Amino acid sequence: MTKKKMTKKQKIRWSIIAGVLALVLFIGAFVYSQMKSNNVKDNKFQTVTLKKSDPLTFNGVVEATHTQDYYLDQTLGKISEINVQDGQEVDSGTLLLSYTNTEYQEQADEQSTNLDKLNLAVSNAQESLALAQDKQAKEQQKLNDAITNYNNTNENSEEGAAKKEQYKQEQTQYESSLDAAADAVVQARQALESANVELSSASQSVNTMRGKVSSTIASAAKGTAYINEKGKNDPSVPVVKVVSNEITVEAKASEYDYPQVRQDAAVTIKPITTNQEIAGTITHVNKLPDQSSDAASQAGAAGSAATSAVSNYSFIVKPTEDLQYGYNVQVVLPLDEIRIPKKAVRKTGDTQYVFAYRKGKVREVNIQAEDKGDYFILKDGLKDGDRIISNPDKSLRDGQELAVD
Repeated sequence: MTKKKMTKKQKIRWSIIAGVLALVLFIGAFVYSQMKSNNVKDNKFQTVTLKKSDPLTFNGVVEATHTQDYYLDQTLGKISEINVQDGQEVDSGTLLLSYTNTEYQEQADEQSTNLDKLNLAVSNAQESLALAQDKQAKEQQKLNDAITNYNNTNENSEEGAAKKEQYKQEQTQYESSLDAAADAVVQARQALESANVELSSASQSVNTMRGKVSSTIASAAKGTAYINEKGKNDPSVPVVKVVSNEITVEAKASEYDYPQVRQDAAVTIKPITTNQEIAGTITHVNKLPDQSSDAASQAGAAGSAATSAVSNYSFIVKPTEDLQYGYNVQVVLPLDEIRIPKKAVRKTGDTQYVFAYRKGKVREVNIQAEDKGDYFILKDGLKDGDRIISNPDKSLRDGQELAVD
């Protein structure tokens, strides 16, 4: 069968149709390439959704608020009695230990013998004083009698004159004897006073020594007493350990997290062996770093390079419920802060701003933020859940439509 040839008019018509199709394909390819180019340009920006920072978690150990150890004090002698039972509850002032010192006992016995001699010396001095006073009284009476006789004798007769002269001589003699007796009384009184002083001093010394023979030790705080019999003879082992019934948690924060740890901050305590969650409060934060044996050895090595060890700081947490001594726990500290990437924040003069992404457009939002070095802490202007451009550049404008990844 022979094909029918197209007419000239038909050839022209098909040529026009082919040209139109080619033009449409060209325009379509151009538009597609432009759209693709624009999408690539728009998609170069990324966003980040703001949210509060994850809480910090620290390792800690449950400890007694106060622990007091009582060791053998050999200067007090030997422990004669432990006055409490193991596990007994004690108050401040409760008697814990009784001591007996045999050395002081021997010295007190020796001084007691000397004390008997001094008591005898005092008795003798008292007798001597009494005799001297008696003699003085007798001499005084003789003198009084001589004076009376002298005054009552009439000297007008020869016999009376002789008698009066005799009484006068006796008066002189008795005055001399009375002076000697008075001196003897003074000496006897001084001897008695000296004997009493020696006796008082010796008695005080004996009492002091006897006070050292027996001595006691009382608890300085309230708590539970734990006994170790080995400590009665070994001064390196506590005989009695008094542990307070109140407990705290000691935790440690590295120098990176230390600025976030604040006194009076609320935390959650989680024992690692249970599902408990116990509220707590930070009561003390150590301003000095903990001593590290590794760091100390590195610092002490001559010519060694600067150590890169991280410092750790202890802090104390008071729980609202009781926990077992020695439990290992985690201390969770919530952070009420929103961090903004460093590159997301722009600045014009003193004004800080970011580009918030809302319904396909970017909005320039003024903020207040604190520079923390690697990031900013949001103070005002945005809220939890807002979405911002994390990598803005100078081409972004307020209100600009944008497609982001």
